[in-house]
Formats: sequence, C-alpha cells, structure tokens
Amino acid sequence: MKPANSGILALPALLLSVALIGCNSTDNHAQWKDDANQRWYSLKSEIALQMAEDQFNAGQLTLAQKTIEEVMVKDMENPGLWLMGGRIALEESKLESAFQRMAKAIEYGEPREDYPRKEKAKPFYYQGIINQRWQRYEQAKESYTNAYERSPDEVSYFLARIEMMIELDELQFATAELEQKATYFDQNATVRALLGHVYRRQGDHASAAMWFQQASMLATEDMKLREEVAREQIAVKRFPEAINGLRELTETEYGQRRPDLHRLMAEAYLQINKIREAKAVYFKLTQLVPTSTQDWGKYGELSYRLGEDGPALQAANRLTQLAPDHYRGYLLAGMVWNKRDRLDRALSMFDKAAKLAPDNTTPLIMRGMALQKNKKPAAAADAYKQALEINPNDKRAKHLLSSVTEGLR
Repeated sequence: MKPANSGILALPALLLSVALIGCNSTDNHAQWKDDANQRWYSLKSEIALQMAEDQFNAGQLTLAQKTIEEVMVKDMENPGLWLMGGRIALEESKLESAFQRMAKAIEYGEPREDYPRKEKAKPFYYQGIINQRWQRYEQAKESYTNAYERSPDEVSYFLARIEMMIELDELQFATAELEQKATYFDQNATVRALLGHVYRRQGDHASAAMWFQQASMLATEDMKLREEVAREQIAVKRFPEAINGLRELTETEYGQRRPDLHRLMAEAYLQINKIREAKAVYFKLTQLVPTSTQDWGKYGELSYRLGEDGPALQAANRLTQLAPDHYRGYLLAGMVWNKRDRLDRALSMFDKAAKLAPDNTTPLIMRGMALQKNKKPAAAADAYKQALEINPNDKRAKHLLSSVTEGLR
C-alpha cells in the first residue's frame, strides 16, 4: 500500500497543463511554464518541509531525511530544506554534515530579499551550537551574534551569545549587555538569572543575590532559583532571609531530601547563634542520612554545648559504630563521661581517641583537663607535655601546662 502522503507530493501533471491553457504567445509559453513549475516545486517543498518537521518531532529522522530528499532534486536552492537537513544531521550527532548543511542554508537564504530574517537567523544559531560542541567558543559567539542580529527579538540567541562571552571570560562585556537588555526582556527570568551567575563569577554576591531574587519573582515555581537566592544571601551574611528561604525549600519535594540544603540552613542558624535550631536541623539530618558521620558529629557537638548529655552520648556511640577507626566519637564520649564525673570512662575514651589521632593534640589536652579536674595535677601535666611534643606551638597546651605547673610548686 502506498503512503497516504504520496499523492500530495506527486499530483498529476494535468494540473500544470491546465495552468498553461490560454497562453497566446509562443515566446512567453516557456517562461510561463518555468514559472508554473517553480511555483509547484516551491509548494511541494513547503508541504514536504511541514511533513519533515512533524516526522522530526516524532523522532522519525530517517523518514524526515527521505521526505526532504525527494523534493530537493527539483529545489536544490531552497534554504529551508538545507536547514531541515542540518537539523536532522545535528540530531544524529553528525556534526560535520550538519555544519555544512547549515552553511548551504546560509548560502541560499542570505541573498534572498523575500526570505524572512528570522529564518535567515536559524542556520547561524545551529552553527553556533555545533561550534560550541566543538569547544570553538569564539566561533560559536560569532555564530550566535549573527543569529541575534537577524532576529533580535529571539531571547535564546541573545542568551547563547552571552553564555559564550562567559565561557571566554568576557565577564564585563557580558554584564553590560545583560543589564542593557534586562529591561527589554523585562519578563524573562533567564536574563536575570544569568546576570546573577555573572556577578557571582565576579565575586559580587550582593548583586548576584539581587538578580537571582528578581529572576525568582518572575519564575516563582523554579526551585533552583530560590536555592541560588539563599546561597547568595548567605554569602553576604543575610542569614535570617536565607533561613526563611531554605526553610521553605526544605519543605518542598525539591528540597526535603537534599542534605546539602538542610546543612546550609543549620550553618546559617549557627551564624546567628541559634544553636538549638541548628541542632534540630542536624537531628533531622541524622534521620535523613543515618550513616553520615558529619551530621552525627555536629548533632552530638551541639547537644553537648546545650548541656544535653543524653543526646550527645547517643551521637558519640553512633559515631563509634559508624567509624570505629576515627577518633571523633571517642573524644565526644570522653567529654560526656568527664562531665558526668566518670573519670575512668573518660580517660579510656580519650586514650582511644589519642591512639587513633596521633597527630592531634585535642585528645591529650582533654585527658589533661579531666585529670586536672579530678585533682591529679602531675598526671595532667604529663598529658599536656605529650600534646606539646606533638605541637610545640599549641597555645592551649602551653597555657594549661603553665597553670597546672604553678599548682605543683
């Protein structure tokens, strides 16, 4: 069975004959016939292009290629056919072929006054994509510029050009052009988001926060933009605002299982000395990522600072289970036992920590402080001396050794 569209592309020649009836002049007959033929070829090409577009969008690349090849035989200088052929080759990752077909589209389209400028822009844009894949960023920028100059209302061409400027580290030029066009593309969130990225690259986090916030107001459903706002607010120490944004984010599907966002919020709480709130976030993290020693460690540390020995010891035990060869859990356990006046247990934990971290002075200093608290100055002095053997410049060990030595005199 023949395809349903075969009749569209191969109408009977009778139509042409009818179009030519009534030609009175033999001299004009050939010209009229040529003109009629050309109009018919153009109509066939237009129909074929629409069919190929539909086939392309359906992923039927081989069929789309066949569709345009059937009409190219009679309409080789049609830029739209070359453009479609280039898009097909690009989709198939045949970059060299795609580039050459786009060049043909430019060659046949540029001189034509009747060819829309927005259509002339397209092959330049696709050449820019190909150059970008080849990492020829200067050529890509030139291609995108050509596309944008022919179709200045197409924001994607403008943004592609700016991205190449950023890739080439032309940040000041990119900033100037983006700010100039921010009003023109006043409802475009991407322009403002890109400005945020450029300012971040330049270390101007206050401006970055402002542009990300503007972008987020235009694209209220874009959670990534909200995240960027919060990160830049933290960079400029606007912690309460960042916390509000992060709290909202971590309650959404986008952020509720993102440990990095929870940690960012916890650290922001710590920056404004809201230890209890930070501890609550770290506790949630221990449920979200039960094997994270980082989160158990912070949870235990903050619990200890708040005088909550039970949660601190729970965290210490969990740390020693998760990382039995790391000193942190034993150190925290020793601190809790020392606070509870269990010197034997405290010293045992500090000794294990010191053995696992032979270059770290903290376990030995904590051992000395526990001994000093329990009125064992000589043993405490020995611990501080051992710490100073590891690091002779440790100010804590020097100060504590001096205080305990004076008591021995």
